[in-house]
Amino acid sequence: MIKPLTWLGLIACAVMAAGAEPPDKPHTFVDLKGASHAPLDAKGVKAVVLFFVTHDCPIANYYAAEINAIVKDHAAKPLRFFIVHVDPDLTAAAAADHAKSYGFTGPVLLDAKHRLVKATGATITPEAAVLTPDGQIAYRGRIDDLYVDLGKRRVAPNQRDLRDALAALLAGKPVKEARTKAIGCPVPPLR
Repeated sequence: MIKPLTWLGLIACAVMAAGAEPPDKPHTFVDLKGASHAPLDAKGVKAVVLFFVTHDCPIANYYAAEINAIVKDHAAKPLRFFIVHVDPDLTAAAAADHAKSYGFTGPVLLDAKHRLVKATGATITPEAAVLTPDGQIAYRGRIDDLYVDLGKRRVAPNQRDLRDALAALLAGKPVKEARTKAIGCPVPPLR
């Protein structure tokens, strides 16, 4: 017979293995590798960057290389980055396959209940949200202006909005354009 405390431990392990949120800490998420994170808490860093993605959005997938480049270029800076899957039906295994396919190296979180989506106001994938230690959203919107509209892409971006926002925050300055319109796929609705 398994003791009640053992059952609780098994349930906790199952929740963590699934990449879900621990039930007692609604703003704590467990990444695909089992590490616990508080992505809305930017204490100790200049900012936290959330990249909202879905595994089946061609525009979000196209931006994987730029997302990886931004993370790599800022690796030694006081920033934290998270890849946030917002499809409520996506399994941890499918998210892990997606992360491997697109080379995501940072923590990958599942936001199946849209807690991060609601906290930041994200509506599109790909979309970035940048949170500061005082709990404010310093920037939310597109990564750059490569996409003019659905099906309309420039050869190269003219504006690198997210990189500019991060440079401003790292320099202790306000972000010039705090909101931009992201082009991509809508965040899938909750059932």
